[in-house]
Amino acid sequence: MQALDDITVVSLESGISAPLCTRLLGDFGAEVIKVERPGLGDVNRHWDSVVYGDSSAHAWVDRNKLSIELNLKAERGTDLFHELVEEADVVVQNYSPGVVERLSVGYEDVCETNEEVIYLNVSGYGRDGPYSDRKAYDMVMQGETGLIQMNGSPDAPAKIPLSVCDINAATYGTISTLLALFHRERTGEGQEIDVTMFGGMLSWLGYFPHKYWHNDELPERIGMRHHLLTPYGPHETADGQYVNFAILSEAHWETLCEDVLESPGLLADERFATNEQRVEHRDVLEPTVESLIAEQPRDYWAERLADAGIPWGDVNELDDVLSHPQTEHLDLVKELETEEGPVKYVDTPIEFGALEFAREPMPDLGEHTADVLSALGYDADEIEALRTAEVI
Repeated sequence: MQALDDITVVSLESGISAPLCTRLLGDFGAEVIKVERPGLGDVNRHWDSVVYGDSSAHAWVDRNKLSIELNLKAERGTDLFHELVEEADVVVQNYSPGVVERLSVGYEDVCETNEEVIYLNVSGYGRDGPYSDRKAYDMVMQGETGLIQMNGSPDAPAKIPLSVCDINAATYGTISTLLALFHRERTGEGQEIDVTMFGGMLSWLGYFPHKYWHNDELPERIGMRHHLLTPYGPHETADGQYVNFAILSEAHWETLCEDVLESPGLLADERFATNEQRVEHRDVLEPTVESLIAEQPRDYWAERLADAGIPWGDVNELDDVLSHPQTEHLDLVKELETEEGPVKYVDTPIEFGALEFAREPMPDLGEHTADVLSALGYDADEIEALRTAEVI
């Protein structure tokens, strides 16, 4: 059984944030109809061609979907969209500000067709306010929400390589849609939802706002170290590898000094008596710990950290992660069969006792146009006429 196997989602999506949201809904069993521009499709289809000619982004976010090409600038195309919406439970859109309203496919328009619909807007800054007309992409949002300035080394800021702002919006979009479906199950009411990348990333800033509000402290860039804790992070070993460990408590600190580093002098040093004091004097403590770790190879420290019960791990390359023993144990890498060949993917990392995931390959552009229209009652001649009129 799939949790959303009786739910239909119609999506006006582009890039990563909304497509990842609807892919998750598709993973949970929803029928996702991806409405795409004729002849072009989602921009994410064109970023590279590494997956048998398809893009890696398309392979990541577009599985478990149907693709229909539909010209929403044509009046007949808008009419067809509303026919789709009449049968839908959810509409998702992340077009540029104002586009869905100009195309007559915004929430107010859709409600005239289906008043019980759940309509999710995913945007950069929201649909009103001083920044509402700005387009937003992941790197832009990383800068706008402070991530770039707090990430990187002291001499240079850095972007987080993952599309973390898009993933944030997709996650909140999925959660909010599921909550709205639950609400509708109880009340029969649809509703409009707004999820913003800006608000989502602010909610992920964690303890940093509190450090600012209560201590007037802005986060400095500290590379591989931790703003709140020390010692913490990867440390290079004598053989050029790393051990990555975290000292989270005073018990950990005592064990590190006595049993791992065998440096009781660190434990006796009043400058390092508490975590706050260690952070205050990190310019002395961290080079000292680094120099001690650099004296022995990785395996030496791995054994000592494990025996001491201190949280630790390796610093892996991507290929190490994909073939990691725990990756294999959790069965996280699976394959989709396509006409071009098998496509590996990382599965949704949830294990249910009584629910299953959908596992269908990503669609070619417009692959399901005829099938979707046939399900609406159009015959072959009518579909061909729409194609000739460049509506589909």
